[in-house]
Amino acid sequence: MNALAEQRRHLRKQVFIAAQIVFSGTAPTLECTARDLSVQGVRLRLSTTYGIPDRFDVVIDGKRKPARSIWRTCTEIGVIFSDAPQRSAESIQNERDIAPLLELLKMAAERWPSSDGAIVPESELLKRDQALLDMWPEACRRTGIPVHEFPIGVIKRWQQEMGWPN
Repeated sequence: MNALAEQRRHLRKQVFIAAQIVFSGTAPTLECTARDLSVQGVRLRLSTTYGIPDRFDVVIDGKRKPARSIWRTCTEIGVIFSDAPQRSAESIQNERDIAPLLELLKMAAERWPSSDGAIVPESELLKRDQALLDMWPEACRRTGIPVHEFPIGVIKRWQQEMGWPN
């Protein structure tokens, strides 16, 4: 049997609907686009999946549903809808980190405007990583979150993306 064979049990339909990812009552929502939609889940397209926790709520057509990510790429997340979210200490910490991480992304976009197709040398990327770490306290202050250590999970993901040992 082909390992990549279709595993969905419910019919899906291709859609192009505005949606939001909601992390908690205090964190800002993240705008995205719902794509393949079924009663069981949805494929969400957004500018980046970086820093998004595994559990969150999805709002589609005004209906809020708890969801859990089951796969992701740089710009898409496949989620299944869950009946009752299980909140661990880690997910609560992730929720606390979301608002300053989103603010940090905005600050980075202002500081380094996107230039499609431009190649950025690795030395410049390392300088930008350090600058992001230096900007973290300001991102926390701007979102009203107490300044705390930069999320270790994000650092581990960076290291994994860079092919570095953890």
